[in-house]
Amino acid sequence: MPDVDDLFVEFEATAVPTFRPPGVADVQRRIRDRRRRRGLLTGLLAMMLVGPASALAVAQRADRPEPQPTPTGSQSPTGRLTVRTVTLPGVPGELIDLRFVSARAGWSLVDTCVEAGESSQDCRRTVARTVDGGVTWQRTGLPAVPNGLVQLLPVDADTLAVTTRTGYLVTTDGGISFTRHPYQAPPAAVRRAFATPSGLYLGCPPNGMPTTCDRQRVLRVSGGLHFHQPPVTLRSDTENVLVEGADGRLWLTVLEGDRLTVLTSADQGTSWRTLPSVSGARQLALAPDGRDVWLVETARQTRVWRLADDRWQAGPALPSDTEGVAAPGAGLLVVTSAYGGLGFVTGGGYVEVPELRGPLRMPDLDTSVGVLPDGTVAVRHGRTWFLGIGRGVDRSWLQFS
Repeated sequence: MPDVDDLFVEFEATAVPTFRPPGVADVQRRIRDRRRRRGLLTGLLAMMLVGPASALAVAQRADRPEPQPTPTGSQSPTGRLTVRTVTLPGVPGELIDLRFVSARAGWSLVDTCVEAGESSQDCRRTVARTVDGGVTWQRTGLPAVPNGLVQLLPVDADTLAVTTRTGYLVTTDGGISFTRHPYQAPPAAVRRAFATPSGLYLGCPPNGMPTTCDRQRVLRVSGGLHFHQPPVTLRSDTENVLVEGADGRLWLTVLEGDRLTVLTSADQGTSWRTLPSVSGARQLALAPDGRDVWLVETARQTRVWRLADDRWQAGPALPSDTEGVAAPGAGLLVVTSAYGGLGFVTGGGYVEVPELRGPLRMPDLDTSVGVLPDGTVAVRHGRTWFLGIGRGVDRSWLQFS
């Protein structure tokens, strides 16, 4: 069995309001902890958490200067936060995972074993589904999984894979029924969880597992190698990410040491172009529509560059305490703060979301942010989740726990 913890890094933290930012030592310790946890699979995490159409850039800042709290700029015009609880009457346990695939559809995992991990025994696990934005939840027919670690791999509103100690449990009918599959033979639904919308993903022949070979290939969900392989070596010790926007363009990044190579294809991988390199860039952030493409530096400071006419142009200044960066589109960036809080960076400056200022403040824990394929902003803070529904900076915010 593969190491599931290595494959699926959590989108994590916990929401307790605080009125004072953490001290410098706390911030540095949080950063060191995050660097150890994330490693080479940050790009894989992005595809799993927010869909293959979007890449998540997560700040990793151990060598950066001391960040300063973001000064308050203008504020989001909505100011609305609706709190919803994932309620399953008669079901024991706690909500430990919540994965939305759109503003309307998502999957939740309630577990009586909260912290035991692979040593979990005699646990009761319940998976539920929502198709109305979390207003109501329906239990699925998940078979008993009493032992070991359990995690969710959502594909869409009807398809979900659940990783277990012995393999996968897969539903393609909204949770009515599940089928069992060994790790050595992952079904198409599992491959789709890592694939682009057109059905391409990075993996290891012949079974498609992403980390079981010295060199990855571009594979097809339908089976076998893609007809055309990119002109770059995809070693297992480099961070390789393949994403696709709604415009059909493919984007492949290879991070080797401090050098990020970016390739793009407008013809489904038949031909590839290598874009100019940018010193310091470590992540690519792609908006769901595919038209907004950014590079992000996260090592010493957070800087961004936006692609225009096949050239990288310096983007707007980000707050010095920026922790996570994602691209919702239309020239916007959504950023989280090391001290708590979230806002949007536009050409005109920083726009804070004041309704999240309190819920996202926690001295010891970090916040992760991404963008779902429909443009919804998704945030996880421990066992509290947030969705920002709408366009631009004008969004309604939902909180789930």
